[in-house]
Amino acid sequence: MRQSAVSFNADGLSFEGIVATPSDAPAAMPGVVICHPHPLHGGNMDNNVVLAVSFALVEEGIAALRFNFRGVGNSEGQHTHGEREHCEALAALEFLQSWPGVDRRRVGLVGYSFGTRVILANAALQKKAKAIALVSPSIEALEGSPLRKDKRPTYIITGGRDKLAQSAAWPSVLDTFAQRPGSHVDPRADHFWVGLEPGMAEKVGRFLAQHLV
Repeated sequence: MRQSAVSFNADGLSFEGIVATPSDAPAAMPGVVICHPHPLHGGNMDNNVVLAVSFALVEEGIAALRFNFRGVGNSEGQHTHGEREHCEALAALEFLQSWPGVDRRRVGLVGYSFGTRVILANAALQKKAKAIALVSPSIEALEGSPLRKDKRPTYIITGGRDKLAQSAAWPSVLDTFAQRPGSHVDPRADHFWVGLEPGMAEKVGRFLAQHLV
């Protein structure tokens, strides 16, 4: 695996990120942008879930870009509680599409916790992705999302012990999607996935490898 520190611009600000690619990258590989959890609760691009997903994607032959939202690490700006964070996510997708070896027609999105809220709230961001995976999204974010009317491949994974995600309420919400997302509930996991990252990340990586073809 190769990892490269990168920077890109959006909304008049500069953002930092890391692009990870397979050591034997194919000529035209898929690419995925990963959106990290809540900045005000310690979330950043080096979060345990974000790193696990990044490594799993590379194992599947997919380039992965993880980045820091505004106000996190060396990314400029201030946190806006999800109002403007879609700007850097969009710019990250465009940046990855221009990365050498990435097929710009085969890009996807992964969000974890707050990162899922950024994705779920913005239709323009969703439309840039060929497939979307959501780790530990809230029921509220799912219920109010324009993604419910979209038929692009979507996968949702959460923990059965995650009080924020309320997995018991999922069936009725997922039934309202135009194309019902694939889903998995790990009964052992809470919101933070400590010690259970590999299995979760493998499922996310496998889904995206199947749909970014």
